[in-house]
Amino acid sequence: MWRIGILISLVLMSFPGLAADIDPLGEKDRTGWALYFDNDLLTAGDNDQDYTGGIAVTLSGARAAEYPLSVDGWLTALNGFSGLERIYGDRDSFQRHNFEFGFTLFTPTDISAPEPIPDDHPYASLFFVSSTQQTILPDQNVSYQSSLTVGFLGLEIAEDVQGLIHDLTGSDKPQGWANQVSAGGEPTARYGVSRQKTHILRQGYRGLRTELKTSLEANIGFSTDAAAGLSWRWGRINTPWWSYNPHQAEYINLGAPVASSGASGGRREFYVWAGASLKYRFYNAILQGQFRDSEVTFKRSELEPVIAEAWIGVTREFKSGFSASLFLRGRTTEISGPNGRAPVWGGIIISRAY
Repeated sequence: MWRIGILISLVLMSFPGLAADIDPLGEKDRTGWALYFDNDLLTAGDNDQDYTGGIAVTLSGARAAEYPLSVDGWLTALNGFSGLERIYGDRDSFQRHNFEFGFTLFTPTDISAPEPIPDDHPYASLFFVSSTQQTILPDQNVSYQSSLTVGFLGLEIAEDVQGLIHDLTGSDKPQGWANQVSAGGEPTARYGVSRQKTHILRQGYRGLRTELKTSLEANIGFSTDAAAGLSWRWGRINTPWWSYNPHQAEYINLGAPVASSGASGGRREFYVWAGASLKYRFYNAILQGQFRDSEVTFKRSELEPVIAEAWIGVTREFKSGFSASLFLRGRTTEISGPNGRAPVWGGIIISRAY
């Protein structure tokens, strides 16, 4: 049964502003794209379990609100209903839009067994589209972000997708996908809102830049939770502070904008980044299931409600607006008891800004 929790109100505070980026030209029709590839095989050791991987594509720019599968109109309606738009009201601001589509896959430790495996992470999948709106208040170095993710749990294509990935990597073929959560397919959705505040925005020695920001976030739907986070990046940074949002993820990154660095004189971006967040989880359909009966699910009392997450990565810009990022991400266990594990996965991000 789908247990929808109460929408957690964000704690929205105001802080003194710092030197701010501005938006003199408005949002372009297309500002860029990004390809995300997550996989636990990118880490050391045998980690083909829990969150085993995902792929997503993000398209940024004003046109993102107009694509055929975009849910931006629904997101606008939800923002009006939740009162998010009244928070920034008539303050000087500008907006960015993103559209994303992709999938995430989850498996137990023993993927060679065709029968259900109780007390271990169930097979699960989510195929989704997501629309994101980000409103930036440049005079305060604050941005508000909302996202609506709509998709399906339990589609049979998940087995084919992971089988193809394992064929390409020479890994064992998973045998238990018939036991996945919501097997046969079930629609699902999640609405999320967050606030980001940049506290440190400092240019240092040889133009190396330091940024430090905090975030507050709440989500309701297939993942119902509230979270607070801290993120940092340092190095040769040219992209605006509001374009860096690594906390905005549910395993795979959701809705990060693609922005041009405006690099000139050969000084392209090259920086390291890291961060952490603390989340209180009320409900997780990937582990608890939704309306349909599933072979393996967990009760909320069998899950850890408090989840800590951390990440570290490096980003390098190349010619013609292309950038590449490598990162590691991990979180504490969500399953209580001896079969609970702390998942760790690696990721690659290839992007191009126009």
